[in-house]
Amino acid sequence: MEKERKTKTRKRFILQIVMWTCILFSVGTCTHYILWVSLHRAKPDNQPKYSSKEESYFKELEKRNNWKNPDRYIYNINEKGEPLPNDSVFFNKNYAYSFGVDIEDSTTFFSLPANTEDTIALYLYNHVIDRTPQLRRIEIIFNYEEDLDERASIGHSRKSEYAVRGKKLVKLKHDME
Repeated sequence: MEKERKTKTRKRFILQIVMWTCILFSVGTCTHYILWVSLHRAKPDNQPKYSSKEESYFKELEKRNNWKNPDRYIYNINEKGEPLPNDSVFFNKNYAYSFGVDIEDSTTFFSLPANTEDTIALYLYNHVIDRTPQLRRIEIIFNYEEDLDERASIGHSRKSEYAVRGKKLVKLKHDME
């Protein structure tokens, strides 16, 4: 009788160990999955909020030039100037500042003066953007989408890139597509 009790007690003890191991394994797996999903979920608002200088300058550009939605995009770059695949922006690492405007009128787009990008880049650098040693590049992009018919359109853009070297802006290239 005593042997049967010991055998039952051992079986019960082993069953409890197996059961608790399964429970802990399940909890660990669920926790790991939840953490993995939350870390790899796309972050919709990864851009820092506009500074007061940016807001006032963008509103001024909208009023003065009749441009729609001037916007900026900040992203981290490596030493070669290539974008890093981070979801967040870190100002303690090298970064680029990209300013973009969508222009709705072809006359406005094609009559932009040649030095418009230079003027905007210099103003942004000297008066709007905080000059940190990690700021490496400024991009100015103008976009215009021409509707050919209800199912076709052609995109046109002007892009200028400027490197920050010391305390100077140096124009890198100029494209017109």
